[in-house]
Amino acid sequence: MKLFSRLILIPAALGLMAPMAVEAGGGDHKGHHDHHDSHMKMGDSYPSTMFMGKTTFVLGGVDGVSDSGMGGMGGMGGMSSSGDKDGTVFHYDTKLMFMTSFTGQDMLKTAVRIGNFGMMEPFGMMGEARLDTAFSSSDSLELHKAYYQFPVGDDIQVTFGPKLRQDDLLGAWPSAYPGDGVLFVLNQAGANDTYSKRMGAGAGITWSHDKLVASALFVSEDASNSSIGFLTDDGKDHITTQLAWVDEKFTLAAAYTQADNGKTDDSPDVNDYSSYGISGSYQFGDDYSLSAGIGWKNPENDDSPDTAMNKVEDGNTWSVGFLWHDAFIEGNKFGFGIGTAETHRDDSGYDDPLAWEAFYDFTVNDSVTVTPAIFVIEQDGKDDINGALIKTTFKF
Repeated sequence: MKLFSRLILIPAALGLMAPMAVEAGGGDHKGHHDHHDSHMKMGDSYPSTMFMGKTTFVLGGVDGVSDSGMGGMGGMGGMSSSGDKDGTVFHYDTKLMFMTSFTGQDMLKTAVRIGNFGMMEPFGMMGEARLDTAFSSSDSLELHKAYYQFPVGDDIQVTFGPKLRQDDLLGAWPSAYPGDGVLFVLNQAGANDTYSKRMGAGAGITWSHDKLVASALFVSEDASNSSIGFLTDDGKDHITTQLAWVDEKFTLAAAYTQADNGKTDDSPDVNDYSSYGISGSYQFGDDYSLSAGIGWKNPENDDSPDTAMNKVEDGNTWSVGFLWHDAFIEGNKFGFGIGTAETHRDDSGYDDPLAWEAFYDFTVNDSVTVTPAIFVIEQDGKDDINGALIKTTFKF
């Protein structure tokens, strides 16, 4: 593809521009939260509300995805509706977040979001190269999250709401990689089925004492459906428990998830399973961190007979991620992640699925970051997907 081949050269060009960008943005690069604390910090009087926003532009493309591989996905700007999906595209994602505290100890979070990632397009939420920042709303503003957190005593926190994500309910996220990454599949702490990041209505409780953190939670995808409801036999429910040890230098967590996908019979279903995972991260000095995790998945009912064509069977996932802060230039960051591109199955003739990515964050100033990235996704029975993108993030 014409534009895609040119896009590969953009990271090199940005490398030459980085010193100018850093000088223009100043040498003191602080975190996003520090940036907001300086001029939008909650006062001592309550209720009090803080507003935060983030807009992400993604310019990029992939090679190796076609209509047949995408299950008949629709076209998008810059890409034809049939044939290979190798055009260079330009997407955006905007999140507006409101955090309100009524007592100084609690938080009501409301987030609205808008984006133009097509659901079935390569970068979309059901695409074969799904990005961590992908959001599909067809340019319409949608309520993204709404939940409330409050403490019970000194050691317990309760969270509940009609719209949230699984990781909003966890007491600890067991990975330092990458925080704001590229591929979604490499942003699930290595235990992709355990940390599925499903959305819906839910509630959770977290107990913490010193460095020990324990959480129990559920998320119901059909809670807004009056004919199904939540925590019913027909509802798609996900129940997770997690036990974590959180230290200054390292985090280690074990978690277990039971997902039923609303199944009321014994038919095989890839989303009707139990899974568990072990994940952690370690900080080397001030600049380096290594994160790794592995997960195991056991479907409630396997395919029978067990053949290479049947996919409902035991499997596992893993990932490793490395981060280098202040890489070459103060304030910039380099990251590399590798792991399974899908749940691995132990079948004869089944090619091991693999995905890897590399990115470099150029910090222009406290609020603007430019991230060139490349990635490769290899899956059984499909052409390799090669991709490159430039992600520009504005925080305000």
